[in-house]
Amino acid sequence: MLTASYLAAAAAMVGAALYLAFRLRPFVTATNILIGLLLLIYGPACLSYTLSSGEYALLIRLFANAVPYHDPQFTIIKTRASDFDAVVTAMNFSLTSMYLGIIAGVEISDRFFNQRVAAMRLSLANWNGQALRDDPEVHRALLIAIYALVAFMAFISVTEHHMATIRQFLTVQGDDLQNLARNAFRLHFAGSPNYFYRVILAAVAPMFVIWGLLAGALSRSWSLLLAASLLLVATMIGKLDTLSKAPPMFFLFQLMLTGLLTISNRITWRNALGGACVVSLVLYAVTRLIMTIPEGIEGAEFVYFRVFEVESQALLENFATFPSIHPHMWGANIRPIAMLMGMNYDPSYNVVAKAWHGTNDVTIPALFIADAWADFSYAGVILYSIVAGLVCRSIDAIFLARGKTVVGIAVLGATFVGIFTLSVTALNTALLSGGLLLAPVLAGLLLTANRYIDRRRPAALVEHGAQSN
Repeated sequence: MLTASYLAAAAAMVGAALYLAFRLRPFVTATNILIGLLLLIYGPACLSYTLSSGEYALLIRLFANAVPYHDPQFTIIKTRASDFDAVVTAMNFSLTSMYLGIIAGVEISDRFFNQRVAAMRLSLANWNGQALRDDPEVHRALLIAIYALVAFMAFISVTEHHMATIRQFLTVQGDDLQNLARNAFRLHFAGSPNYFYRVILAAVAPMFVIWGLLAGALSRSWSLLLAASLLLVATMIGKLDTLSKAPPMFFLFQLMLTGLLTISNRITWRNALGGACVVSLVLYAVTRLIMTIPEGIEGAEFVYFRVFEVESQALLENFATFPSIHPHMWGANIRPIAMLMGMNYDPSYNVVAKAWHGTNDVTIPALFIADAWADFSYAGVILYSIVAGLVCRSIDAIFLARGKTVVGIAVLGATFVGIFTLSVTALNTALLSGGLLLAPVLAGLLLTANRYIDRRRPAALVEHGAQSN
């Protein structure tokens, strides 16, 4: 069964890659980003992690002819697991189910939004020849929304002393245990305790930054450009206050992605190679800034380990926990369901942290199917994967059918981080806090409210004129 699981997972990855290339075509869409990102992090790199028994930075050290070194955590999991082969088998079959479920979700969306998907495909094919379009009638509402966000985020940053926290973190000194000192500081002071602020920072503000900058530049509106610039500064301060490399790095990626989309949407080997180089450089620079690389380890090896192997390790920890150490939670991993069941809410990541690290203070984020597996076994993996594919494809069909528009690019830029959130946390968190669903919904509500007001305004003017006569 172990060999069959590896073959099934490899076949599903190859099938997903072919589906991406020939069915979805090489364009930048939410669906393509989802499948491409999963293949990058949880594709061959994930299989190589378990096949090599957790060999450290395998694909980097392989070309350097370095002495093999195995991840100690992998050895701990393998030793403590009662049936390690069954754990890896379940993980491989779950990865297989994930890719198949996402494809099924995409196909369901295509049937439901048949006409819009056809329009979207035509728009994507002609994207490079289109001029960037915007709706000036929404600018007033957009300006009000941006300034409201700036005021709220600035208030939180000032009252919580975000700038002082960032400066103090960067000045933390230490010896070989400097990472431990910074980790301790990050544990106690990173990020805002205000949940509403954290949701706006992750899911809402980036979309309005992009929307405001593009709309302001296109219409030459200095008021919009100023408001969007202030929101950009407030957002970057909030990202840096998390004291982690990922939030500011992915905010930069969002801005770069939207800049690319104003010119081209088609993925070629040239821009793919160039983008990979830029992403690698930014990732390396941010990692060196935020973290101290242990002595004797090459920078490239460390970055590869943090990006790819830590995620595979976290996924393995989850599958080794459920159901061998802790039974499946059957909904208790979701707070509202736990309340309805009359159970104390103890999320799966806490259970995993206790099982493998002995504390709740250490939590390693894992792919969304880890939570699905913890709750509902294979049924959860399949269902959550279908929902992920359905949501991403629906976003594409709704916002990209009109072609190269400012709001379409802004929504696509916002959902980029939401899609990445799927690779490191639960589906419901990615949909709301990550912005995968929240950002498109807010954009749609703003556009709908503006159209409603515009329709009501002429009627009110006509009624007022009749009363005057």
